[in-house]
Amino acid sequence: MFSSTARALVLALLALEASAAQKGTPTVSFNSTAGSTYLPNKDYSNEQLAMLWYQVGPVSTHPVVTATVEPTAEPSSYAGPGEFHPLVASNYGEQLAEAKLPADFAWGLSSSAYQLEGAARDEGRGPSIWDLLSHRNPNQVADNSTGDVLAQHYYLYKQDFARLKSFGAPYYSPSISWPRIFPFGKGPVNEAGLKHYDDVIAELVKNGIQPALSLFHWDTPLALFNQYGGWTNPQIIDDYLNYAKFIITRYDKYVPIWFSINEPQYCNWQYSYYPAGKLYPDYGVGPGMEARFLCGHHTLLAHAKLSKWYHNEFKGRGRITFKNSGNYFQPMTNSTADLAAAQRSYDFVLGWFGGVWSDGDYPQSLKDTLGDLLPKFTEKEKEIVKGSCDFFAIDAYTAFYVGELSGGVEACAGNKTHPSFPECVNQTAIGPDGFGIGPAADLGASWLKNTPVGVRKFLSHITKVLFPAVKDIQVTEFGFAEPFESDYTNVQDATWDLRRSDYIQGFLDNILLAITEDKVNVTGAYVWSIFDNFEWGSGIKTRFGLQYLNYDTLERTPKASWFQTRNWFK
Repeated sequence: MFSSTARALVLALLALEASAAQKGTPTVSFNSTAGSTYLPNKDYSNEQLAMLWYQVGPVSTHPVVTATVEPTAEPSSYAGPGEFHPLVASNYGEQLAEAKLPADFAWGLSSSAYQLEGAARDEGRGPSIWDLLSHRNPNQVADNSTGDVLAQHYYLYKQDFARLKSFGAPYYSPSISWPRIFPFGKGPVNEAGLKHYDDVIAELVKNGIQPALSLFHWDTPLALFNQYGGWTNPQIIDDYLNYAKFIITRYDKYVPIWFSINEPQYCNWQYSYYPAGKLYPDYGVGPGMEARFLCGHHTLLAHAKLSKWYHNEFKGRGRITFKNSGNYFQPMTNSTADLAAAQRSYDFVLGWFGGVWSDGDYPQSLKDTLGDLLPKFTEKEKEIVKGSCDFFAIDAYTAFYVGELSGGVEACAGNKTHPSFPECVNQTAIGPDGFGIGPAADLGASWLKNTPVGVRKFLSHITKVLFPAVKDIQVTEFGFAEPFESDYTNVQDATWDLRRSDYIQGFLDNILLAITEDKVNVTGAYVWSIFDNFEWGSGIKTRFGLQYLNYDTLERTPKASWFQTRNWFK
């Protein structure tokens, strides 16, 4: 049976469909039996939720936008680059003059729940560990911003989707907030949060936009971290599976692409440096190398088990994978040592989760270096991991040069206190001749350089060298932080983001070259991000959006890069 809130939503959607039947508006209905095992009668009092928020501290709200806003008509055109300066030209004009993307190429813009939804404590949402980190951990966020308000996409999504429709993007790749559905990570469903995402999916369908939906983008429910340490504990696997199955069962009819986990490589830093003993209870595994690889182990198992359920039991209609995070590594020279350093870099980034495309296990270099720090898969678990991705998804932002570490890899790999342990390579953005690898991004993203040729090389290397079993690949995130964008005092200057526009033109051109000349089966690409948002440790001052966000008025203004992207796909 439908809950009262779900029934009201479905009735409203049916009324909408009836009125728009002549226009071919798609039918939208949700599986009301999803979540029937979620202890609906178990009592979690408001006081318990209040105590979690007390642990976080005071939460900011926006003085104006506190309820869902219906969209207004989008203009036929937006103010954009005029007669005095053109957009960025292609460096491959003649080479790509006749080039075409595959007809079914999936493209669009991307985002994540914590980074733009805002409405942090509204309508029954529970806190995530990022609510706690941004409020209570000194120096966690460079500008001391939080995810409390941001773009208030939670209330303004209808207008945002109307603009995406006018932009022409056939796909949108957001995430769902786990603690908005299950405030305690498990237990009863938050009906208000569920109703919200029901309407998000319905609104996307109404606008002809297909969701490429991430189930987890780093917002682990704080209650689960308090209880057992989050992803360092195997209990997280079942709790994640319960949540993920609930969402998939409800929305699979409308979601052609599922991303189980966004960038499991995030375990590298989030579980290496969190402030144990200050903000969290002592649950036995402190921050550091052990926590880092336990996190990765449980994350990979959670994905693999979900994937097997999706295909073998649930018989899902779409495709499922996880989004890798990684960059192209160019050997400094063709020496044996530098080539080995590049391979080692790939092992510790992509190979860590690459068992999906091989034998279901970790690379030998990780086993030899980490020893007991690296958890072990059983033979049964290896079989579950192997083949659990339907395609390779890579968030590919930049490139690096890599060479042999001074002193040699063996001295580093045998010394857990070495500052370069466990990767034990020399990674740099400076070329062998001393010149930089590419133009720099904003100082808040000091790791990011504009290296468009790198993405072409990377796509070929992944599919032909690292993981030949990969049959198709998507670039599921790429984007750029325009230098000093937040320093401008007027929106007209801030929206002339030529370095980002150049980045997007170059990356898209090289993705197309990978398809047409290197014969890599690239089936999708998503630009990060739909508008400026909370960039984790860099905060809101470091901007990645194709739309400029005024954090006071919440107005979104298309930047030059918005037009650059739209025109390229046209």
